[in-house]
Amino acid sequence: MKLFHSQYLLIVSLLGLSTFFDGFYPLAKAQSVNNIPFQMCFNSDNFVRPSRETYTKLVKQDDYLSYRVNSNFRKNISNLFNGDYWRADILVFDSYYGISGGKDMELSSGIEYIIRRDKNAALGIGKCWGRFAETNGYGKPNSHIEVRLIKHVLTEIRFLNNRYTFVVEPRKSGLQILHFSKAPQDLVSGNTSPIEVIDTKGRFLGKCKHTCQL
Repeated sequence: MKLFHSQYLLIVSLLGLSTFFDGFYPLAKAQSVNNIPFQMCFNSDNFVRPSRETYTKLVKQDDYLSYRVNSNFRKNISNLFNGDYWRADILVFDSYYGISGGKDMELSSGIEYIIRRDKNAALGIGKCWGRFAETNGYGKPNSHIEVRLIKHVLTEIRFLNNRYTFVVEPRKSGLQILHFSKAPQDLVSGNTSPIEVIDTKGRFLGKCKHTCQL
């Protein structure tokens, strides 16, 4: 009996065979992909990190920011620019950062720039703090993950083979902040499964721990 092309593909997938394309993410072997819904908390299409000169000027004009740089970066703002947060395209938090830690994160990543320049953005980002504290703050179940994407748009989150996969599209500008529930096994173990990033064509872009530089 002659098989139609679609029937042949179905039989191949059921047999657990996978096709690999050079430079592309491999197709899964006979396992279902769990798509994880996420809640967008903040989105700006226009955010870009300022130049180092502009950001240095902003810091020097503010006593609190200068104090934090002096405390955390040995009085040398160049150490901030060489840090992981400043270079990161994606920031990932599996526990609540707290007030001090959150302000340091926003300072170190350059997000402080939009907070100082745009009151509506500052309010929106502040609401994300509150939403994350509701699930991951002190005495809470620590059940969610917060993701901050710079110059990338998240289109999908998948969970397969004990790892999260972020599907993203690059942009010339932008800042997204979103939250999603941890996988059940992470809630039980208290650990966070590895995170990998691919683009919408399936090309592997990188791995994340707390930061991703793509």
